Order: sequence, then C-alpha cells, then structure tokens
Amino acid sequence: MAEISIKESPFTPGKPVEPEHFIARAEEIKRLQRAVQQTALGRNENIFITGERGIGKSSLASYTRYMAEKEYGLVGAYCSMGALRTLEAAVGTIFQRLLESCEKSVFERLKDAFHRYIRGITLPLGIGGIEFTNDKSDLQSLVSGFLPALHRFHEAAKEDGKKGVMVILDDLNGITGVPEFSHFLKSAVDGLATSRERFPLLFVLVGVSTRREDLVEHQPSVARIFDVVELRLMSSEESTQFFEMMFNKQMINVAADAMLMMNQFSAGYPMLMHEVGDAVFWQNNGSHIDLKDAKQGIIEAARNVGRKYIGAQVGSLFRSKTYSSILLRMGQELPIGATFKRQELLKEDAPEKERQNLDNFLTRVKKLGIMKDGEVRGEYTFVNPLYHLYLWYEAKAKNE
Repeated sequence: MAEISIKESPFTPGKPVEPEHFIARAEEIKRLQRAVQQTALGRNENIFITGERGIGKSSLASYTRYMAEKEYGLVGAYCSMGALRTLEAAVGTIFQRLLESCEKSVFERLKDAFHRYIRGITLPLGIGGIEFTNDKSDLQSLVSGFLPALHRFHEAAKEDGKKGVMVILDDLNGITGVPEFSHFLKSAVDGLATSRERFPLLFVLVGVSTRREDLVEHQPSVARIFDVVELRLMSSEESTQFFEMMFNKQMINVAADAMLMMNQFSAGYPMLMHEVGDAVFWQNNGSHIDLKDAKQGIIEAARNVGRKYIGAQVGSLFRSKTYSSILLRMGQELPIGATFKRQELLKEDAPEKERQNLDNFLTRVKKLGIMKDGEVRGEYTFVNPLYHLYLWYEAKAKNE
C-alpha cells in the first residue's frame, strides 16, 4: 500500500501567533522589552496594547510573555476577561491563572496561603488545572488584599529565582464597563507607587481603543497610568516576509502576482494573513503557488472569514428585503477594497425604499463592524476586503 503523504499547514487562523513565528513589530517589541527589563530590575510597569481587531494584539502580548519568561525570569499569567462582569471575578481569575502558571514548587509554598480560594486541583497544573472559588465574600477579601496577596506570590516565586510577575488582561469587552474595575487599577498602581518596597509587576492590558476609553471615562487617571503601545497595519514588505517565511517552512515558493494578491486581500491584518495563507495552502498541491491557487484560496478565505466574523450579522441584514438589495448591489458593483461615497449607492435606478433606508443601513453595518468611515468625510469602506469579497460571494450565490 502506497504511503499517504500528510500535509500540515504552517498557518494558525483564529489563534495567537506562536512566538517562533512572530515577525515585524520591531518598535513595539522594543518598547515592551524595555518594560520587561525594568520589571526584572524591580519596577512596576503598566502597558496598554491597542489597535484594530485582527491586528495582532493578543499575539504580541503572548510573545511578550514568552520573552519575559524565557529571557528575563518573570512569572507570566495570561487572563481572558471576556466572560467576566464583576471586579471580584476579574481578581479571582488573575490569581487562578498565576497559580496555574507557576512552578509546582512555588505552588506548594502557596497552597496554605490560598487554600480558602481553591476548590479543586488537577495535576499537572495548567489552564483549567485549578478550580477557583466563585464565592463573592471570599473573592472580596482577595480584592481588598490584592497587593499583599500578589506580594506573597512573588516572595514564593523568588525562592525559585523568579525576578518579577507579569499579568496580561485580554478580551476586556465586559469588564471595562464596570466602573469598579477602573478604580481598582488606579488604586493598585498607586499602592505600588507609594509602597516603601519596590515591587516588580508588569501589567499588560490588551484591547481596542474603545476599551481604554471606557476605563478612562470611569477613572481619568487611568490615562496616565498605562503607556500605550498602538499597533499599525503591517506593510506590504512585512506581509511578504511573513508569507515567504511561513510557506518556506513547507518548501513552497510563491509567484510574485500571487503574493501581490495575498497581500492585497489580507490588507496588513495578521489575522487575515493567517486566514488567507491557510486557505491558499490547502488549494495548492505542489511546491509552487501561482495566481490561480491564490484566487481560489482567497475566495475560500473570504467565505471562512465571513462565516466566522460577520455571517450572523449579514444573515440578519439579508432578512430585510431592502437591506438585502443594497448588500447585493454593493457586493456586485463596488470594486473590491474600494472606498465609496454615499451618493454612489443612490443611483437613479435605485428603488425608492433603498434610497429612503440607505442612511439607516449604513449606520447599522458600521455598528455591526462590517464597514467603517473612510479617511475623507462622507466616504465609507469595508473593515477589510475579505468582508467585501464575502458579500460578493453571497450576492453571486443568491443570483444563481
């Protein structure tokens, strides 16, 4: 029986980039490395990583944690705040992740100090290895004693040679709407600043700019507490470097016109680069990617991205006959990736209902995150070209 050759995609759509695959972001990494270095020397540093959705914020935070642990001897904990709506739950999650992230020897030293909060343990430790209390009164005591508990954790870790603590708070969608969370951050940082003893803590918050605005609205001092690291779109040169590096891992080269198209449709978003790269990879059956492979892969990537990120929203729009008609015309008539003006959708042959409801439609698709304002007043564009291509695909399917 002939041996079956199994392909493995080098891309990881929908997941943070693995540290060994991280490229570019030289200036941002330099700023974060400086914060890690200062923490290892005994200082408190506070960073807010921000940028558009899909631009690589979580990947950069994960890379920073990897660097902090491997090169500077920090203990790092990655905390997803997405499902949390109370300060007590947020603080509980921080300590749960810290205890899961530390060495077994450190955990053994801390078991007695944290026993009231631990309901169960699954070895080896790791994400989900500790069942933490959800008792509000217990967690309130942890909130009020946050800095002493953090200090106790650090002292235990120091015995294993650890130089500091890094806490990453990601997916802030719900918790930044809780005013107490903003005040908690301000109080914690002020407590560190006024302490007689320096404490090596690096706080890294990760979120879109509106999450930071939420925090500042509740507590204006948050604006000065956190240094902002803002991620930009990746350049064409950086995108090319990324695709070349990833495809080279599988001994695949890419034609220049295919590379140009992949760069165009990924639009500098690392999240889309992985989606496009993965879809193109599976369209190819050899060691060379040509323009045909790229075209077929990009259409598949548009379907995948559309289903994952805007499928439900587009479905709700298609249920309206008027909105559906506008969407279909946009998908078919507007050049992919183009910026357009409102007037371009108000053609003379447009039905009166479309003309009357266009402003409501534009407001809704912007709120759903499908489109956004252009750089010039009165102009609009899709959040990314794959969303536009997805609409083209949906329009084509409905007209067949």
